[in-house]
Amino acid sequence: MRERILEYISKLTRPLRKRELAKKMGISHEDYPKFRRVLKELVQEGKVARFRGGKYGPMDEANRIVGRLHVHPDGFGFVSREPEGPDIFVRSEDMGPALHGDKVVVQVYKRRRGTKPEGKVLQVVERAVRQLVGVYRSGTVLPDDPRFPVVYVSGDGAREGQKVVVEVEGGSVHALEGRITEVLGYPEEPGIDVASIIKEFELPEEFPPEVLREAESLPEEVPPEEVLGREDLRDLPVVTVDPEDAKDFDDAVSLEALGDGVYRLGVHIADVSYYVREGGEMDREAYRRGTSVYLVDRAIPMLPPRVSGDLCTLLPGEDRLTLSVLFDITEDGEVLGYRITEGIIRSRARLNYAQVQAAIEGRMEEAGPAWEFREMLGLMDRLSKALMEKRHRRGAIDFDLPEPEVFLDEYGTPLEIRRRARLDSHKLIESFMLLANETVARYLSERDVPFLYRVHDRPDTEKLEEFARFARALGYRFRPDKAKDPKYLQDFLSEVEGRPEEPVVRELLLRSMKRAVYSPYNIGHFGLASDVYTHFTSPIRRYPDLLVHRVLKEVLRGTLDDEKKGKLAESLQDMGAHLSDREWIADEAERASVDVKRVAFMKERLGERFWGIISSVRPFGFFVELEDFYVEGLVHVESLVDDYYYFDERNYCLRGERKGRRFSVGERVYVQVVRADEFLRQVDFKLVEDVRPRRRAKRERRR
Repeated sequence: MRERILEYISKLTRPLRKRELAKKMGISHEDYPKFRRVLKELVQEGKVARFRGGKYGPMDEANRIVGRLHVHPDGFGFVSREPEGPDIFVRSEDMGPALHGDKVVVQVYKRRRGTKPEGKVLQVVERAVRQLVGVYRSGTVLPDDPRFPVVYVSGDGAREGQKVVVEVEGGSVHALEGRITEVLGYPEEPGIDVASIIKEFELPEEFPPEVLREAESLPEEVPPEEVLGREDLRDLPVVTVDPEDAKDFDDAVSLEALGDGVYRLGVHIADVSYYVREGGEMDREAYRRGTSVYLVDRAIPMLPPRVSGDLCTLLPGEDRLTLSVLFDITEDGEVLGYRITEGIIRSRARLNYAQVQAAIEGRMEEAGPAWEFREMLGLMDRLSKALMEKRHRRGAIDFDLPEPEVFLDEYGTPLEIRRRARLDSHKLIESFMLLANETVARYLSERDVPFLYRVHDRPDTEKLEEFARFARALGYRFRPDKAKDPKYLQDFLSEVEGRPEEPVVRELLLRSMKRAVYSPYNIGHFGLASDVYTHFTSPIRRYPDLLVHRVLKEVLRGTLDDEKKGKLAESLQDMGAHLSDREWIADEAERASVDVKRVAFMKERLGERFWGIISSVRPFGFFVELEDFYVEGLVHVESLVDDYYYFDERNYCLRGERKGRRFSVGERVYVQVVRADEFLRQVDFKLVEDVRPRRRAKRERRR
């Protein structure tokens, strides 16, 4: 009924009343109550417009759009369209009852030439936040997230200055009402910072008892009848390669020579779908979570430890069920053929990235167990580089942004924050997983099977033009009209490679891109320059991969009939939206957990001085990324007292009005830590003018 209504209304040339619409659609008397109910739901979801006089029509006719509201701490906001289109600017007074993160319907009411379209929130379709975390202050709670207003509470039971969880019961973007449901403790107590983030993002900490019972009921050994129905791959030289502190390993690789420069590359993925049955308690909980979340000091898994850390983990010496893709591939990365099979493997060794890198480079003592496989790993390294070169030639973009690595003591105190090393061994595994994901996506797509694609749309022209202004200020010519071709972006990044401003250019260009999402409709993957792509290689930690496994097994067994296809197709759009949202929440929580540790780390260094690089410039100041630690902080324009500085938008810099001094991206500066704000999760620096002699500064950096 939903599809019928949406399809018919999309073709209307004028709005129709409810009865008239039902008559023209041929809705029977028996189906009319269902028709009314579904039509009402579609209006509430913002997919159908309801006009004056009780007439209904397509949403575009009413100039209304549906999207997510992103509120700025200063009060205004933007609505990002679903599925695509330019953002809608929303003034504070036009937000109504909507809050940051809500899914809303917006009436677009004007657009000045050269500006973003503006709009007004008409209704909240879906609340993003039911609870907030903040500090209790005399009958109010100040949320940790500055994009939310103060919450007035009664009957609190909390003490002044304590961190609390508050359930939101009403209010607007200006002030909220709620009640305290949990007192976490004082902010400075060990573990409270990350515990606050868990509550803030409403991450599930414990598995329900029925989920744990189902996990515990699973057999320890693989039943003999299941082994007989699978391809026996236990003789292959299979190894897992993961971070040293990994708790689960759901992917493994193998390689054997076939002769004449041809190899058989195996990508073996844990068959989680064998244990997590569709519709069961574990399945429902996994779908609700959507993904595992990796915070700075802990992991919140999608599946119970009995499954994620034992039965489905590809442990050395243990028989494990897999879905395996076996490629016949040449030394230059040409895939001659492939085969997808339900298999059983036995891993020979658990290796980490550092050991594999050492084996590739011939460092025996550091390679440990990887040394035994050094010949195979060396061949894998050459194959992965050949595959990367093929992707590079077709235009795939490798942003290669640094990731933070935070070292904590037993109390959760940060000891060091540095950029995580990106080794050839990381790229080796990544390259093989990309190949497997793309191959499975093409296999299913060619068979006209409904499943969730991993899609990445082309960037908005508006954001590309904004990036072009930034690039021009740095002396680069960037053409937005050519940037819809990923090969052009790749060539542009090659131009800045090795220069001081390279990291910030890469990051700002990445911000100009759209987010990759899950969708039943294939629009390709722009960043990978791939016409078809999915997620298949991480079913322990990503629910979309588990979905793909189930569909793939049905196809391999020939049991996916038209009825199953129809049911699957009906549910995929909502599932894709839900799982994309869960991924976004996990990403935000992971970033927030690193940010609180960065602030705590710099709080212990108040007054200390460091060299850094200006990473971005804004009207209110410029951000500096330190050379010694992977920490960024703000030098506020008000702290620059030698002149009056204004933001030169054309040249993307702060410029002194009297002396003409400039602060631009990529410039090296010497700063002092003056503030570490745990509430805003922000570090503030002050520019140091009395820079000491270069030799002394070098000694200090070494120390």
